[in-house]
Amino acid sequence: MPFPSDFEMVFDIAKPSDAKEAAALGDAENFVRAINYGVVRQDPEDAAYKFYSTVGSTAQSYAKTQIKQYLDGGWTVTGVQRYSRGKVDLAADGQRASVSFCDDDSKFYGKEVKSQKILKTSPSDKDYYYFEIVMAASPEAEGLWTAENVKVQTKAIQCRA
Repeated sequence: MPFPSDFEMVFDIAKPSDAKEAAALGDAENFVRAINYGVVRQDPEDAAYKFYSTVGSTAQSYAKTQIKQYLDGGWTVTGVQRYSRGKVDLAADGQRASVSFCDDDSKFYGKEVKSQKILKTSPSDKDYYYFEIVMAASPEAEGLWTAENVKVQTKAIQCRA
């Protein structure tokens, strides 16, 4: 998923040694990337987030809603999103995992598509989010994990550096 040169997503998260945990984490990261990819492409039906989310899931609805909010506002993304403090809890059956991480948006902004004006904001607690994503091993594709559910805590001050 290529992004414009003025936007970067940084995942400062150590990969787990367990292969299933590493795959679940990697595809949770890809799910979040795919949301921004849909925003950049200005397409709430973009295939990327659909690939990394379970059909008909709340995660898929969440992704579409996020993309649509940017589209409706006439915005795209710019700046840097920094993800850290990743954690993976694999279910006993090895088919589901809870993936969580912090998101620091203090250097991430919306940008008007038409004028290219960057919508800078003053730093605040609103810049920090805590994601919890339930990932499921795909029955169709070996090694692929898809997002089923997403919970996002806003003003996640525990995620401040």
